[in-house]
Amino acid sequence: MAAYGLLTMYNLTASIGTQKTGDPDPTWTYSELAEGIDNIAEALNETVQQYFFLSDDGFARNHVTGMAPAFTLTGRRVVGDAAQDYIFSKKYALDTDRQSSFKLEYNDAEGTKQTITCDCTICNIQEWSGATTDDSAISFEIRFDGKPTITPATLQVNLAAKAKTTEKA
Repeated sequence: MAAYGLLTMYNLTASIGTQKTGDPDPTWTYSELAEGIDNIAEALNETVQQYFFLSDDGFARNHVTGMAPAFTLTGRRVVGDAAQDYIFSKKYALDTDRQSSFKLEYNDAEGTKQTITCDCTICNIQEWSGATTDDSAISFEIRFDGKPTITPATLQVNLAAKAKTTEKA
């Protein structure tokens, strides 16, 4: 369990697919996004429909109808790191050459290991930044392509179990 109820970021493992092999069912080989990375930020980029019904006295009801999740990672350039070398080799690539797979592993509030895996596109790659006496500041985005796979899906399992318990009561 997290100390004082706080979750730390260093219990999170992010990885990028660096090589796809196998036929007819290709699989990704992943490299961890860790060396030089000091910040990761999640944005769900939700599409929200707002409905203002007469019965709600002018206040909205919100309905999340879609999303385009993305993670922005920042840090310092580490030459020789497999994940960074792969990402920055794609800097001037377009279209399918920017596609990969992203895997994020972490422990949720209950201490259960969660894994999110999704096809992705690497965007907004910035390899050079900073003062002449600084190590190069970097940033890039990992944008989901489609619906992610989340395992174990404990929240859905727990909600389903609670619904069955409620029905029996």
